[in-house]
Amino acid sequence: MSTGGKKNNNPDPNRRSVIIGGAAAIAGLAAGIVIGGSAFPKLEEKTQVQTVVKEKPIVSTKTVTQTVTKVVPTELQYQKQKVANISQLPSAGTSVITTYMGYPVIIMRTGVKSIGGVGPSSDIVGFSNVCAHMGYQPIVYNSKTNCLVCPQHFSQYDVTVGGMPVIGHPNEYLPQLYLEYDESTGDIYGLGFNRLVYGVYNNVLQAPSSSSSSSGSS
Repeated sequence: MSTGGKKNNNPDPNRRSVIIGGAAAIAGLAAGIVIGGSAFPKLEEKTQVQTVVKEKPIVSTKTVTQTVTKVVPTELQYQKQKVANISQLPSAGTSVITTYMGYPVIIMRTGVKSIGGVGPSSDIVGFSNVCAHMGYQPIVYNSKTNCLVCPQHFSQYDVTVGGMPVIGHPNEYLPQLYLEYDESTGDIYGLGFNRLVYGVYNNVLQAPSSSSSSSGSS
């Protein structure tokens, strides 16, 4: 107790104990942090870089030279073949039955300028002598109408206009024979057909033969 109004400067023992205890606790916590950090060191993260080398395949190119023998077929062509002489066709309305490359043909003198005609008056024409309807042969030349007439079904072809069908069943022209006339000798040559002959798919490849024979008729 204080006497005479003077302050007691002696510290309270209880307060002193509290301060000392708090300081000790703080010191202990700090020491724990330091010790804990030393006891449990931080793990270091290491990054490893791995290099992968891929091997590329090596492509080898080899050139092989090979000799191949190829047989090239000879181009098929029509033949130039004598089929008549103008002496066998002395006047209009006369005709010659013959063959061209083995195909039966008929050569006629129409007396009028005709499509594909040769000779001095361009009136000598030639046609396949096989009907384009069903292949009947021979067909007959009618000099009055200038038509080739099939006796089987009476089909008729106008020989002055390229063998155009004018009567009957045919739905196509009669194959015409291209002709060439030699003025110096009067010979008449066949050069080929302008369309397929009845019954074949290739006139040259399927030609029966290249021989020809002729006989005159009127």
